[in-house]
This record gives sequence, structure tokens and C-alpha cells, in this order.
Amino acid sequence: MQKSAAILIVDDYLLIRTAVRQVLTELGFSNVFQAENGKTAQDLMRKQPIDIVIGDWGMPVMSGLDLLHWMRHDARYAKTPFMMLTAEANPASVRSALQAGVNAYMIKPFTVHSFASKFMAMIGTVQESAGAAAPPAPAPEPRTETAPPPVLKPTSLQADVIGLQAPLAERLKRCTVLIVDDVPTNIEVLAGALKDEYAIKVAISGRKALEIASAFPIDIILLDIMMPVMDGFETCRHLKSDPRTAHIPIIFLSAKDAVDDIVGGLRLGAVDYVSKPADPTILKARIATHLALATAMGDLKRQNELLIENAHLREDVERMTRHDLKSPIAVTLHASQALLASDLPDPQREHAHMIEMAANHALDMINRTLDIHKMEKGEYQPALQPFDLSALLSRVAQQTELAFADRRIAIRFAAPGDTVCLGESLLCYSLFSNAFKNAAEAAPPGGTIKVDVAPGPGCLHVVIDNEGEVPLTMRGRFFDKYATAGKQDGIGLGTYSIRLMAEVQGGDATMETGDGHTRLTITLPCI
Repeated sequence: MQKSAAILIVDDYLLIRTAVRQVLTELGFSNVFQAENGKTAQDLMRKQPIDIVIGDWGMPVMSGLDLLHWMRHDARYAKTPFMMLTAEANPASVRSALQAGVNAYMIKPFTVHSFASKFMAMIGTVQESAGAAAPPAPAPEPRTETAPPPVLKPTSLQADVIGLQAPLAERLKRCTVLIVDDVPTNIEVLAGALKDEYAIKVAISGRKALEIASAFPIDIILLDIMMPVMDGFETCRHLKSDPRTAHIPIIFLSAKDAVDDIVGGLRLGAVDYVSKPADPTILKARIATHLALATAMGDLKRQNELLIENAHLREDVERMTRHDLKSPIAVTLHASQALLASDLPDPQREHAHMIEMAANHALDMINRTLDIHKMEKGEYQPALQPFDLSALLSRVAQQTELAFADRRIAIRFAAPGDTVCLGESLLCYSLFSNAFKNAAEAAPPGGTIKVDVAPGPGCLHVVIDNEGEVPLTMRGRFFDKYATAGKQDGIGLGTYSIRLMAEVQGGDATMETGDGHTRLTITLPCI
């Protein structure tokens, strides 16, 4: 891939775009374009040929995954290399990206070295696949030769992780059946019928069956009842009393077909009871059914364990966020400000400024989660005082327009003469900053956000109307904690905190969506 290749960075976070652009510049790539979401990228790619795309997953208007889907169905970009940059590391997301045709998958946060290595490996693999048809490359630059990491392919993901397992039918073929019978002829018949579909282990006594089941991974047991020394019922009792083997499904195979025998076997914990001589087709069907059920139950158990583990992890992360992270971030912020106060060359000054902005952003998020935590526990006591709501809204609107200047978002509002509100001005500033930011992200480029202030009995209603509807999947949980519409760099506290901050001041927040618009109404008390 030539260093003159046109590279497009797509991310709604400016600092990430800036950091990636700097790494690409150091690698010798100077023809770099930027876009803040998939739709803007799509519009640019229709006008400007792009050779490589580096895109975030979760972005407003159009996600990186949607952009990738569009590219793979467009003749011009069907084979264009696409690197996904995202904080999404769960197996389902990885699989979705692979199925959509991503060439490389990079988890945020990442180091300069890891990004550079994966990026160069990706374009190197694409160039090799092009063969002789590829344009001649310039003379190679001196560099240390390292083996590039393999580009992700769906076939390489065989890890035993929930969501990435092989299909159920394929997993069932790997199952092991333990046949327990004291008659060798019976074992030979059963093994002959099942050997093409499953791995087979055999035992000619109950005692031997217990040894095998304890020593090897067994998925299902076909257990005869009439055996000397230890019959099938006693064997079943031992198996079910041992935590190592209690989970293994047992099917009794016996010539004893009296009701008491069948009921007695099922009460011991067997999942089925088949009378001898067993029809091979029926037996296979029953084995397949119980193996599928046992596998599904195993997956469900693992998922529950994972959910519990994630819940504990989230609590640990929240606790760490509220307390432990503020000190190192404060040190980072202080160090970056000290660097900016010194006589630095422009490139280093730009890096220091990026560090300062990122540290401020992280500190703002921590302070927000800390305030929300206090509100949830009823420990936050706002200092309610009269303030001019119109002036506050004007300031927030101006700052939002500047922040979204590249998307040409306009905010229009006309307030009545008297807009004295009763609340905490700093808290309301954060509240409306979140609300205006959400509206700007949801509005199309060049869109207009209308803000009206209407008086009510003892309150003021602020109605924020923007183009764009809330997705159907989000409407019922718009104000829920951690609810996001695919935005990966968010923390799922935006709209949740809006309602919480309004309620703690004696107000409320509601949402209506439809007819191509979304209307967020924030109610606050007034004098």
C-alpha cells in the first residue's frame, strides 16, 4: 500500500481522530481525511475516493458497523480495508464485525505501537492478497522486521467463550457417550450404532462406570439396570451424589419395563428410560435431544455466572471510578498544564494540550458519576436559588453550536420575559449541556434544534425539539441507567442524569418522539 493512500478516520471523539492522525503521520501517511460519524464518512466517500477506513463502532447518526455494511455492498468499496476501533470487546460484537467483513479489530484504549503494528499488518495482508495486480510499491523504508499479527478471520475464532462457540450441531458431534452394560454383545451393538456420531467409552460394571465418569469428560451415560455387584440404580445414586458427575444426564436402558421401575429410575435423577431392545433411530433421537438440553443448560449456567461476575465487576469499577481514579487524573492534568506553561515546540505542545483535554474530560465524567451516586443514595442536597434560566440556556446553546460547528447545528430559542428559575445553576448547566449535546448528536448535519420556555403553575417547562426519532428499542428505556443506542464511548448516564438532576431539584424530564422529531421536556420549579 503506497504512502499516498487516502485514509479516512471516522470517530465522533475528536481526540481519538487527532491521535490516530498523528500516528499515521509518523508512519508516513499524510493523505488523511476525518469524519465524525458514519453518515458524514459516507457522504465524503461518495465524493472522494478512499483507500483505507479506520472507524469507531458506536457513533450518532450512523455507526461504524452500518458504514462497513454499506461499504461491503458498494462496488467501489467492497474490498477497501476497514479497521474497527472500538471499546466493544464482547464476543457478539467481534463476531458481528467479522461477519460484516472487517479486516482488523482494535480495542480501545490502545498504544501507539499496537495500533501501528495492527494497521501495518492489515494493509500488508491486503497488499499480498492483491498479488501481481497491485501497483508497484516504493522502495521499502528501513525498519525492524517483526512478524505481523494475523488479521482477524471468522475461522480463527474458536475460543471457548460464550457467543463464540461452534454451532450446536457441531458441538454435539464432539460429545462422549459412556455405555455401561455387563453384556459385551449389548455394548458392541450400541457402540456400533453410535460410533459415527459420538466418541464412545464403555464400562462393564457400575464400579468401572464411576471411575470413568470421574476421570474423563462424559456428556451422557447409557446405563443398564440389571448388573451384578452394583446395579444401575445404585450406580445412578453414586453418580448423582458426586458433584463431579451429578450434571451428566443418564438414560436407563433395561428390559425391566414395569411402571415402578421406570418411575424409580426417573426419581433417582435419570432424564429418560428406554426399554430393551432399543430401536437405534429412537435411541439416537433421544440422545441428541438430551445432549442439546444439557448443552443449553450448561451455556445458561455459564452465562449466569458471567452476568454475576460482570455485576460485581461493574460495582468494582464504579467504586474505583468514584474514588481511586481522581488522584492519578488530577496528577495528569497538573503535569499537562505545567508542560503547557513551559516553552515547548509546537508538536509537543499539541500533545500536551491533548493530554489536558482528555484529563479534563475524564475528570468531568468522574464528577458526574460521583454526583449521580450521591443523588441515587439521597445524599445530594442542592442549593436552590433563583437564577436567570434564559441567560443559562443562551450560554449553553452558544457553546453547543461551537462544539458542533463542523456539523452546522443551529439552536433557536425565544424565551419569555420572566425566566427566573429556582434551582442550582451549576447543576442546571450540566443538565442542559447534556440535553443540548444529545439533541445535537441526534440531529442531522445542518439541522436546527428549537428550544421553547413555557410557564406552568409554579414551574417552567423547557422543550427541546430536534430532528430525528429515538430508536424503537430505546423508547421504553430512554431514561434508564446505562441505556445507550450503540454509542461506545458514552457511559450510558446522559439521559439518566438529566432526569435525576431535574428530579433532585423538584422537577422532572419527559420525552416524546415521532413524526421525525424528538421533544425532550425538562420541568424546573420557579418562584
